Amino acid sequence: MELHPAIATDLLFDGYQGRVECFPQYWAVTLPEQPECQFGNYLLLDHPPTEYDRDWLERAFDQLIGSNPLIRHRTFLWSHTHDDPLQLGSFVSAGYRYMECLALALQRGQLRAPSGLAPLPIRPFEPADWSDWLAFELAEHPSSRQRPAYQHYLQARASLYQSMIADGLGQWWGMWQDELLVASCGLFFTPEHGRFQLVRTREGWRNRGLCRHLLHEVARRGLERVDTLVIVADIHYHALGIYRRLGFEPTTRIATLCRAWK
Repeated sequence: MELHPAIATDLLFDGYQGRVECFPQYWAVTLPEQPECQFGNYLLLDHPPTEYDRDWLERAFDQLIGSNPLIRHRTFLWSHTHDDPLQLGSFVSAGYRYMECLALALQRGQLRAPSGLAPLPIRPFEPADWSDWLAFELAEHPSSRQRPAYQHYLQARASLYQSMIADGLGQWWGMWQDELLVASCGLFFTPEHGRFQLVRTREGWRNRGLCRHLLHEVARRGLERVDTLVIVADIHYHALGIYRRLGFEPTTRIATLCRAWK
């Protein structure tokens, strides 16, 4: 099945660290070393499900993914561009949580520069910077930082990104005030597209133009390598306006249904 660039670039990360298997109506994505990851072990559907699809999709998930007893969830993911209402009643009544993100794309020639000069220098990460990144991410999620599972997730992501950087698939970028990391993001590449990861500005440093200048500089460099860059964010994320002002345009929505149990 043909994949939207937002999905294809998702599979860049999932395929690098896990297994992606293609079937006629879906892809089965698994991370054998992270069975607890709800959005790393999932079925990627070729079209939105209906409420009549729950039984057979759950059977497919259990057969292809859920046989590992450490996987205590079911997750289904798909992209859609139309505004027709989704018929998901049977999923919702069974305890599934519905989430939606917006995918935006930036084409070569559409990047718009922010006003003024960058407030701080922008440079690629060095190996010693990843401990700063872990502390930064934990500080930005105070409700999660005491959970061992979340710390394990961040450490796994840091290892993934460093391995991909070593293989020439992308780079991580940051802005520092003295020794303090105050903004960062990653950009990684398939042969056709670039995909941003975890664009973040430290609380207390927001609304100073850091995100705009960081994204612009990293996007400028990325468009020297590919024609299209993709960024995905929660549909209510506060920084969507920044992305739009830089030239990113909405292209599709990424929807998920997830149900987890103890």
